[in-house]
Amino acid sequence: MFMGKIDISLSSYLSHPPVFADLFNAWLYGGRQVIDYRELLPEDPVQNRPEYAAAYKHVRDVVKMYCQDGIELVLLGIENQEEIDYTAPVRILQYDGADYQKKIRRVEAENRMRQGLKTGLPAFFQEDRISPVITLLLYFGKEEWRKPRRLHDLLRFPDGSDRLRQFVPDYPIYVLSVREDMDISLLHTQLRQVFGFLQRQDDRKALKDYVRENEDVFSCLSTDAALFLAAAAKGTRLLTTLHVKEETCDMCKALDDLYNDGVNQGKCQGLELGKRRGLELGEDYFAELSEKLLADFRMEDLRKAIKNKEYRNRLYQEYRIERG
Repeated sequence: MFMGKIDISLSSYLSHPPVFADLFNAWLYGGRQVIDYRELLPEDPVQNRPEYAAAYKHVRDVVKMYCQDGIELVLLGIENQEEIDYTAPVRILQYDGADYQKKIRRVEAENRMRQGLKTGLPAFFQEDRISPVITLLLYFGKEEWRKPRRLHDLLRFPDGSDRLRQFVPDYPIYVLSVREDMDISLLHTQLRQVFGFLQRQDDRKALKDYVRENEDVFSCLSTDAALFLAAAAKGTRLLTTLHVKEETCDMCKALDDLYNDGVNQGKCQGLELGKRRGLELGEDYFAELSEKLLADFRMEDLRKAIKNKEYRNRLYQEYRIERG
């Protein structure tokens, strides 16, 4: 999971079929356009285990079924992660297992209906098959994710227990670090610029140069992509003032306005901190406001706040965000 309910914004952008297909084509196929986004079907992200009643319920961040000619090939899932989760192999194993169980129940229900079988009798047969599940853990954190990368990384085996180890099933997980592992040249949608932005977010000059070099994209970035950046970057400079034109955001214009607004904030507080400090002031306010709005599921209010400075100021007052 990623930053609690801010996950909503991340999942919203990644759930767009062209973006989803672009990510998996880059990761699985080295950028080759194998997965056609038009053949991605929405899948219910809610996992329920009836045998555990209300004790088990999880909502996948993003999940889609990839089909060809109407035949299910593979269930693809994304789990967003900001910090290293040392229980991740067990968690992913649980998610994937729940998806497999859901598939088995679906086959059983179809067999019972087709063959008129009574409830309670076995209904999954030798010839039955289900499609595989692949989960990608998309990691946004700064610290290098070394371990865990498999179930055995969590287990304590007695010394000299190599034979015991070989009888304990292992389960690898697939971690993709946006900052370290992602080759953005393999991407073909705005996700390339979005991830490029995140890879440079700790270097203000490199970030500004990158935005300028990709002005054609950042000047008309989709609103969902901009909100994704707001959630994933969590305070990166540029996100305080987003200029929205219908369904797009002008990030290039935001660079200049953010700088000017930040400097003015610094002057109002009597701080002689120059451009850099002024920039940080504006950044922190909007980052805090964005997090509160997303936590309250107020997506439309966040969109309006991006467009309208007066409305944004009212929200600052509503959430009692002190700006000096």
